[in-house]
Amino acid sequence: MPVPAEGSTSGSSSDTPRRRGLTVPVLVTGASGYIASWICLYLLEQGYAIRGTTRNEKKGEWMKQMYKDRGYDKFDYTVVTDLENDDAFGEAVIGVDAIVHTASPFHWNVEKPDDFIKPAVAGTVSVLKAASKEPRVQRIVITSSYASILENREPGSTTFTEADWNQQSIDEVNEKGVDAWRMHWYRASKTLAERAAWDYMEKNKPTFDLVTICPPYVLGPIIHEAASPGSLNTSIANWYSFLTGQKTEEDATAPAGILCDVRDVARCHTKALLLPEAAGQRFGIATRTFTLQVLLDHVHDPSNAHLLSVFPKTVRGVPGKEVPPQNWFDCSRSLKTLGITPTHESRTA
Repeated sequence: MPVPAEGSTSGSSSDTPRRRGLTVPVLVTGASGYIASWICLYLLEQGYAIRGTTRNEKKGEWMKQMYKDRGYDKFDYTVVTDLENDDAFGEAVIGVDAIVHTASPFHWNVEKPDDFIKPAVAGTVSVLKAASKEPRVQRIVITSSYASILENREPGSTTFTEADWNQQSIDEVNEKGVDAWRMHWYRASKTLAERAAWDYMEKNKPTFDLVTICPPYVLGPIIHEAASPGSLNTSIANWYSFLTGQKTEEDATAPAGILCDVRDVARCHTKALLLPEAAGQRFGIATRTFTLQVLLDHVHDPSNAHLLSVFPKTVRGVPGKEVPPQNWFDCSRSLKTLGITPTHESRTA
């Protein structure tokens, strides 16, 4: 499998979005999602027009009004309901200069590994195929995940980088099927989808170039529609379960992985879309290893009494307990290339 090398390029690097200027809409798939909504906002703030894909008109209209209320009228949308349709994005890509592909399932309303894997892989390949038919497209940025990199190792024993790939989850799913740990289902889907993207670039040599972003656990404020707790995205829903007393002290102090803020993740996407030197690279972003106890300590701080008035059942856990040893994701090269210093700690959502 081809792996993007540090500093490598793919497709055309002489005619980048930064050099041409994005004079027509940037396509953002899954625009009503947690990360994508922030990506759209940051691009709108820079004056770019956005064409988002949403699963239905209601979501599209909600997003359109939300951005309009913030003073931005260059957001429009098109409905894409089936990521597994080979021509799912055929109309959406017409006339766009660049694409940010974020649409991929991450929820637990699944019955088998393919409920994750098929739409993740098919949606990614569908975007690339559609882009290959639109000569204007110069760059595609795909939201992958730290899930495509990490493997279960002895805590504190490993420092992962963007050069690593998660073969473990794929092997587990292939061997055990529905009996594999469900998180392996998701991790395999992200790994296989990203691999499919790089394989497509290698085999087809399209005129556009590709960038992938691999964030770990993402927290931070939401701006997308979330009318009820049941509509929260997975990471925020987990945090909400601590705020509403559905978790235990043991849950609070358990290793939770590596944290990054949704706003920093969105900034990485926008930089990766616009910087010529980002072509053909795989980027990560990480702030710190953490437990949910770290965030709960902030909520229970006396200066944040207003938070407890809203969420009086918030789990307390074991205040001040140190974060246990965990494996690290070294993204220093990525952040240097993109010129980004994480500015948010995601202490609360």
